[in-house]
Amino acid sequence: MEPVRNYADPAKTVFIPAGGLLFGIEYRRLQNDRGLCIHVYRDRDGAREAVLRDEEVLRFDCFERAPHYHYAWSANDQYVPFDPAADGDPLQWTLERLHKRLPVMLIRAGAADLASTLDQREIEAALPKLAGWAEAMLVQERQQG
Repeated sequence: MEPVRNYADPAKTVFIPAGGLLFGIEYRRLQNDRGLCIHVYRDRDGAREAVLRDEEVLRFDCFERAPHYHYAWSANDQYVPFDPAADGDPLQWTLERLHKRLPVMLIRAGAADLASTLDQREIEAALPKLAGWAEAMLVQERQQG
């Protein structure tokens, strides 16, 4: 039996294109946990539904109880638990990894071709937008309780 897949909800996800990638950010409530989820997709120029199902190369689940991340989520899903004691705040850790380690993480996820064609200036321009949306979603969630 194949595990249940929790794809991004397009109605709740903000998408930010960035140099060959498409970042997605949403606030999720899954099972007994909740928090921000940052998706990293291979951008396929308008094929949004295919992207959401087939092209997610990294996912960062910055959850309250069990933060974790995934390599090659759409392909073979390598789950990696996050250690808040060693790594600190999951969201800040994620944003720093996207800034400093994205190409090597893409290579580990099996997307070396994508890593070699990234436009780092576009990635750098997108990260403040991603951080701004993260802050806005967290504020909204606190207000809604």
